[in-house]
Amino acid sequence: MKWSLNTYGTCQEWDLDKLLEIAKATGYEWIEFLMDYNQPHGVEAYISAEKRAEIKSKVDASGLKFGSLTSCVTFHSLDASERQKSVAQVKNVIDMAREFGCDHVRVLGDRVPEDENKQMVFKNVSDCLRELGEYAQDDEIAVSMEMHGSFSNPEYSLEVIHAANLPNVGLVFNCQWRVGAESGWSLPAGSTSIAPLYEMMKNHLTSIHTHSMEAPEEFEYYREMFQLLKRDGYQGYVSNESAYRGPDPEKVLSLYTALFRALT
Repeated sequence: MKWSLNTYGTCQEWDLDKLLEIAKATGYEWIEFLMDYNQPHGVEAYISAEKRAEIKSKVDASGLKFGSLTSCVTFHSLDASERQKSVAQVKNVIDMAREFGCDHVRVLGDRVPEDENKQMVFKNVSDCLRELGEYAQDDEIAVSMEMHGSFSNPEYSLEVIHAANLPNVGLVFNCQWRVGAESGWSLPAGSTSIAPLYEMMKNHLTSIHTHSMEAPEEFEYYREMFQLLKRDGYQGYVSNESAYRGPDPEKVLSLYTALFRALT
């Protein structure tokens, strides 16, 4: 499994030099660059060729690797021009991934209305994912939708992934075990195992976002998830999306690395 540091949360105010220095010191091999929030690392969809070259040079020199370019555009709009604007932006991100030697691009779905437009939104999202997957396929770049918003419901996520029907279009699991009322899905009543959820999505996983792995109410879910991933030989990304904002981020990021290694 590829242990990666997501730039959301703990390190979202660090410039690229600090990010690379601390990620290297705390045991990460890949960086997942969150885009569209003007984070100080500078990786954004429409930066100049000179800026891209500077970023690549620094990451390469650090010995770290690009684990994902994480676009926050969505495809749920009923306006075709808005969807095509999102598709065009992600194609630009795929071009950047190709240039950086990055094999993973994340996108969002993101919201499904519970009305007469529901099936149309499913079709629109799957059509966009298919177009992007086809654009990235020759370079073996995965385009993966995060199970976020309405798509934290695994049934919704699987509907659009199956409709897109490409081997390089997958899912990013956001480690939401009992996703509840917002998505309309949860583990079976009384269940203490995440196996039913895992079995639904396992064949499509390309990346996993971890959060508070140490929390008592979360730990057993994480432990079981890693057991299942090991059983199945998962070799994708596991990206630490820690939200810690306290005074000792290096210690906390190191401890998450230790916990990841212990669990895997």
